Amino acid sequence: MLDFSTRKLATTNLLMLTVAVLWGLAWPVGRILATDLLDFPFTVMFLRYTFAVPILFAWMWIKEGNIVPKAADSRVLFVMAFTSVFLYQIGYMYGMQRTAASDASLVIGFNPIFVAILSFFVLSHKLTSKSISGMALSFTGILLIFLASPNIDIPLKERLIGNSLIMFGAFAYAIYIIVVRIYVLKSKGGQLSSLSLIAWVSLIGWTLFIPFTLLESPWERSWSNEEWLLIGYLGILSTALSYVFFAIGIEVIGANRASSFVNVVPIFGILSSWLWINEELGWIQLVSFGLIYFGVRMVNTQDPEGTTEKD
Repeated sequence: MLDFSTRKLATTNLLMLTVAVLWGLAWPVGRILATDLLDFPFTVMFLRYTFAVPILFAWMWIKEGNIVPKAADSRVLFVMAFTSVFLYQIGYMYGMQRTAASDASLVIGFNPIFVAILSFFVLSHKLTSKSISGMALSFTGILLIFLASPNIDIPLKERLIGNSLIMFGAFAYAIYIIVVRIYVLKSKGGQLSSLSLIAWVSLIGWTLFIPFTLLESPWERSWSNEEWLLIGYLGILSTALSYVFFAIGIEVIGANRASSFVNVVPIFGILSSWLWINEELGWIQLVSFGLIYFGVRMVNTQDPEGTTEKD
């Protein structure tokens, strides 16, 4: 009979695998919404967080109580919201209008490389020969999917623009990660928890979509049940529930092991795009995934103790 700790670990691993599947499925869902609602990208972003924010706050209140950020944190929270919610979602939605979902799920995997590069310039982290080799490996994988994607039904020019927008989103999210690291270092234990931080950042980011949503006048069209279901999926399952599960995973198995599940998201993105929206499945995607995956592993295994922070 399994003891409690073993069952807890097994349950947490299942939760993290669920997160990887949910995030993988978000790519074909995003592609469907982005191409069907070309005139309403900001409305989709706004509605996604309309679903997500109440769930995140409800979980925060249940777990931690009514946590309110300090006034001194308002500026850094705005920067986090602007990068991780507003800019990332712009890259995601506009990118999905022009590129294949399976390609995008691979391109977003370059995010850890952006984090490593920014850490070198902003946090004075060292770049070892191993990490530089890993960056080169990941970049080769990205280049392959940019130029040799099997999804040739989408014109090359469109795919290049779409993939570049996804890269823009990955870079914006990397800035957010760096800002969070600086925030934690400078707060010296007085910072918001990861859950309350996500809740408040999501709320602030949600408000940034409002003026652009009003310009799109979404109330002038009738929304189908399928559209509501897909947007609900992005907001409830892919955003709110996945963030909660991921936070639980970090608490139980640690950030490194939790992040390892994120590395397999492209597998689920590629397979679900192939099965659901009939995108092409080719060997080039497998090669690209392998290069990006092992490149990121090489970058992330450099010794953090060998790094220093800027004053």
